[in-house]
Amino acid sequence: MRNFRIAGPAAMLAATLLTASPLASAAESTQSMEELRNTVIGLLEALVQRGVITREQAEAMVQAAQKKATEAAAAGAKADEVERDAVRVTHVPEIVQQQISDRVRGDIRAEVVEDVSKLAKREGWGVPAALPGWAQNLDIYGDVRVRGEGAQYADDNVTNYYLNFNAVNDAGGVSPAGVNALLNVTENRQRLVGRARLGMAARLGGAFKGDVRLTSGNIRAPNSTNQTLGTYGGRWSVNLDRAAIMWNPVFNRRQELDFRFGRFGNPFVSTSELIWDSDLSFEGLSLGYAVDLFDRSPGRMERGAFLTLGAFPLQEEELTTKDKWLLGGQLGVELPFGSATKLRLTGGYFDFRNIAGQRNAFDSTLLNYTAPKYLQKGNTLFDIRNDADPSTNLYALAGEYRLINANLSLDIAAFGPLHVIFTGEYVKNIGWKSDEVYARTGTLAEEKVGGYDAGVTFGWPTIAERWQWRAFMQYRYLERDAVLDAFTDSDFHLGGTDAKGYQLGFDLGLSRATWLRLRMLTANEVDGAPLGIDVWQLDLNAQF
Repeated sequence: MRNFRIAGPAAMLAATLLTASPLASAAESTQSMEELRNTVIGLLEALVQRGVITREQAEAMVQAAQKKATEAAAAGAKADEVERDAVRVTHVPEIVQQQISDRVRGDIRAEVVEDVSKLAKREGWGVPAALPGWAQNLDIYGDVRVRGEGAQYADDNVTNYYLNFNAVNDAGGVSPAGVNALLNVTENRQRLVGRARLGMAARLGGAFKGDVRLTSGNIRAPNSTNQTLGTYGGRWSVNLDRAAIMWNPVFNRRQELDFRFGRFGNPFVSTSELIWDSDLSFEGLSLGYAVDLFDRSPGRMERGAFLTLGAFPLQEEELTTKDKWLLGGQLGVELPFGSATKLRLTGGYFDFRNIAGQRNAFDSTLLNYTAPKYLQKGNTLFDIRNDADPSTNLYALAGEYRLINANLSLDIAAFGPLHVIFTGEYVKNIGWKSDEVYARTGTLAEEKVGGYDAGVTFGWPTIAERWQWRAFMQYRYLERDAVLDAFTDSDFHLGGTDAKGYQLGFDLGLSRATWLRLRMLTANEVDGAPLGIDVWQLDLNAQF
């Protein structure tokens, strides 16, 4: 949801280039230098309009020009100090002025061309005039991650207790699942994990865009794109993770719409993975509206108020009208303080429809569809199988899930390029009714429906250059039925709910698009049987 107006940055860049020259003040008074300034502005405007330069690239050129201007000013000051007693010429003949103007024009043009050429070579710009029309409107993006990961289990973990519900449901019962029916809670594990994602966004005209992305990982897990290495060199599984059509018009540079149809990234603002894992994609449709309340930054609509609504099918069944859906809405505001500090607040409501299981009539399988297709661990479940065979089981969710959610982010830019960012998120499942759960399951289940996450980050807000860094710390407390365990973070406590603990991390840039991340996550159960899991991760990330 971005617009970019080149006139401001272009003018700044042109002015900076002219100021950098020792003769700028004299030259600006001449018509030729005014023509040169307009030429530079027109050049950058044309590059942006043709899609050659992005907002980020223009900003990089501005920063480079400002740096050169500062260096030139410092050099000029030093020269003035050295030549304080030099003889000054109070009059320059017109012919000499014209020669100087021509020389400066040539130097600046050469400098602009050199800067553009270097940036184009470094960032791989295309040549629009040499490309077919369809290629000019395509943006290729992606990332690759290689991870070393270790999981260590506490010595007092309870064995033969935590079930692998996916394996049990697939096999039709605990006994048929055999050794796969139980989760590992005792044997430490080390492994290498890879992830690869490749996407293509096509500008379709009229504010329409198409987005398609392939990703690694298994087909079943909606919240993980990891591929474990060590299968005798077998090729990775690759799936279609996104396929969407988007419409993103902007009105009067202050109001913006964002329609999404298909399968796309999370449209809701989150400050943690308390509810939604960062790898999760949403299927269905969403509508976003944003308005700039402060008229400070055209094209940055989050500096104001925004509303997002969505309807997402979770499980479609042919022979019933009770398909499972997620209906959600979020309202937020971002308040700027100064040029860089900002406070963002959001509130949301997420209603999972027809999500609870229903017990079958005796010897019937008609309601088997009410069991979820994927589970992690933590949620309260019950057996909906109802037959005379004691070895059969099919587990489904015992309660309803209607979540209220709030989060905040305070980004303080008080240390130059370094930021301090405080985040907090809260969730409560107001759909859980103990009497309804008892009627559905025949078991009394204590209400455990709250959760929160609080964190702080210090360093560069984004890692975009070599040796840039940031450190972060978070604390999380998530009761067993606060959220759906299928969609929450897959790394903390190795996935699921009923978990509390810390995570510490450090990022270090190796280049403009490559960085290292070291992270440690330590968590224990909230109120279930003892289950302590420590996870460490070392990631090498590359983005393009």
